[in-house]
Amino acid sequence: MEYIDIKNGYTKEDIIKIANIIKSGEILILPTDTVYGIVSDSTNEDAVKKIYELKKRKMSKPLNILVSNKKMIKRVVKEISKCEEKIINKFFPGSLTIIFQKKGIIPDIVTSGLNTVGVRMPNHKMLLELIDYLDNPIVATSCNLAGEKEVINGEDAVFKFKDNVKAIVDGGNLKNGIPSTIISLEGDKINILREGQVSKEVLEKEIKRC
Repeated sequence: MEYIDIKNGYTKEDIIKIANIIKSGEILILPTDTVYGIVSDSTNEDAVKKIYELKKRKMSKPLNILVSNKKMIKRVVKEISKCEEKIINKFFPGSLTIIFQKKGIIPDIVTSGLNTVGVRMPNHKMLLELIDYLDNPIVATSCNLAGEKEVINGEDAVFKFKDNVKAIVDGGNLKNGIPSTIISLEGDKINILREGQVSKEVLEKEIKRC
């Protein structure tokens, strides 16, 4: 396992090193704006399968993807409604995942065969730079075994997963440790699939403006 310490900042070389690991089809652990995540290339089916195996996650449970800009969202989803556009403008980048109809660029293994995919733009400078450099969305799921608590500390990530991933990027302690809220939109109706950092009340208030 390669250990990459960014607790006191990161360099362009760090970004390139992490990107090359992802491009090679390996999985690694890194900090996000919510919790530590296990990540891979979203278009590499073998790499995505490694995440399921590591987490002991059922293949019937879809994974979400992270993007770095609106242009990338449009590359992976079929359509963005006016209301979804407003929600994106308000909450991206941030701790909100939106379910969209996906395009073929995202393999079925990511979405458990569903024609939808969860998309988030993280509010994390290093992560956005990494995804920009890759010019490709990444799969990201919480750094924990199925049913266990999320990891919010780099040392814990190393302790639990050092023998199972290609690299661990240590960003120290994460302040919030609360996963993203996951929603889907049907017209002006909002379905909250998981309530996280963005509350139901805040979302419903914003939906009324659509």
